[in-house]
Amino acid sequence: MSNSYSTNLLLADPSSTVAGKNVDYQTPQRMANSINYSYAVGASHNVLSQSYSDRCFIQDSSSFVEMSQWRIPLVSLDHDELEVIAHYDIIGTSSNCNLRLTVEVDTASTSLTLNLPSSAEIASDSFTVTFPSSNQYYATVTLEIQADSANNAEVVLKSIMARWKPINSPISAGRKKQYTTTPDLTPFGTSRTGINQAFTSRFAHNMIDNIQIVRERMQSYLTWSSCYSANSSIFSNPEDAGVPEIYLGAGHIRILGGYPLVPSGYDALNHKKLELHVRSVGDYTNTEFEFFGNIINLTNSAGSVDWSIHTIDIDYEKMSRRGDILLPYFDASLDNSETNLDNLVNYGSVANTDYPTVTSGIYGNILSICLMGI
Repeated sequence: MSNSYSTNLLLADPSSTVAGKNVDYQTPQRMANSINYSYAVGASHNVLSQSYSDRCFIQDSSSFVEMSQWRIPLVSLDHDELEVIAHYDIIGTSSNCNLRLTVEVDTASTSLTLNLPSSAEIASDSFTVTFPSSNQYYATVTLEIQADSANNAEVVLKSIMARWKPINSPISAGRKKQYTTTPDLTPFGTSRTGINQAFTSRFAHNMIDNIQIVRERMQSYLTWSSCYSANSSIFSNPEDAGVPEIYLGAGHIRILGGYPLVPSGYDALNHKKLELHVRSVGDYTNTEFEFFGNIINLTNSAGSVDWSIHTIDIDYEKMSRRGDILLPYFDASLDNSETNLDNLVNYGSVANTDYPTVTSGIYGNILSICLMGI
């Protein structure tokens, strides 16, 4: 069965299905192409995007050093090619500096190594990520950096971006998995959009089911990770280089944020809608902070470093819409609250240890937050 969305990307004309009029033969074709296109291309934009102040993300080690970690949503279990773009600088001259990105989906792990020569500023590549044969909707991404101490060259990362590459048309035959092994999406073959086939109950049920499945696709609204292993031999004095953010702090209030879309009918949806993924160091007592009107309770055991997932509810009375565009994009960010001023790192509670060294002095601190939703 041949599937395509390249023949016609125009929207279906609703007037062509009005009673008493001849049905435009292109209408079913356009509906089918819209579903195929939505599945293949929808949400194939950045799932990871973070930039850094000059010389904050820097490393001098000749061995790979873990620097940051994020959570990102998957597009589907068929979208397995991740494209990575890094903007960087090399202090010195070297061809042996490298960046390694490791993507973990449950128990499956895949890595990409990018060489960072001093003759360039941009490095990019794509690689195929392994998915386990189980229900999955997110991945954990770890970034490591390797400098060239033999040539006294150090890596400075300026920004990192990644996206799942869309599937090309025509789509391969067979049912497609989005996040779960069942139910699955049925791509429409070009031979099934003929006027007679389009009036069958099979076509209608497939169309309705496909819309529901594609509607559940998640995107990335906010990705932030601390840079917890910066080190430099060239810029050893504090005035020579910036100091990276190692923990989420009170200074991030109303600074870090995303803009989830909350359209009509949002509350009636019964699938995953908006989640905050948090990586933190556990404390003896539960740590709380407030995000987007929600109290986030972190319950890791003392000293353990792990991710937790929190469903975000939306308070329509308190949350303002973005700017003057009058669209339901809500400002999801850390609340300017006493809880956040007291519990997040601030001038009165500066951590006495830098992660990845874990001591009681950093218990309860937050290393990463990532917001994903439909």
